[in-house]
Amino acid sequence: MAAAEGTAGQTLSMLAERLQRIDYVVNGDQHDGNDIAPQTSASASARLRNLERTLKALAARSHAVSDILQLQKHYPELFHPTESHALPSSLAPASLAHLILAHESLYKTGAVQLSTLNDNTTIPESAHLVKLIAMQSRIDELETKQIEQAQQFAELRARSARAVEKYYESGVLQMGEQWTEWEERLKDCEILVRRKEAAKRREEGAT
Repeated sequence: MAAAEGTAGQTLSMLAERLQRIDYVVNGDQHDGNDIAPQTSASASARLRNLERTLKALAARSHAVSDILQLQKHYPELFHPTESHALPSSLAPASLAHLILAHESLYKTGAVQLSTLNDNTTIPESAHLVKLIAMQSRIDELETKQIEQAQQFAELRARSARAVEKYYESGVLQMGEQWTEWEERLKDCEILVRRKEAAKRREEGAT
């Protein structure tokens, strides 16, 4: 009996300390906490009633505490999490069986994947890896040659661009200038011929 009373007293003292911490977090140092201070001389029932009154007063002063108490009242399962291996109490056995059957394909797929992982535990042969390592020098040479070829291709493209540019400058543009010059010369010759023909006609008319 004495051991039970001692355990109850310790539990009430711990509850009083926790309630005092909550009051300090919510209200700061606005309250001295005398109402929450553990009263070891009082009986367990009196101390419990004192804690209940203090909690109600704290809920009246703080909306957050009041909301938490309302949640605890309407949804007590939120404050008492079930163990991971425990079955959900809200489902009937028939519903649980239907749920398991609905996910039967997932269980089978998982089992097949696990068995595949267990079967693939053999170490692959190293012969192919040794051959690949032996070919590393040739791979490096081919990579170097590929880089050199890329540089040569870049130089050829640059030379081709310069050749095309030179062709347009020396061929097309110069030919255009020459054609323009020839047209001007032809016009001058045509004008000179017309003048001579006109002068000849005037001389013939005078005679």
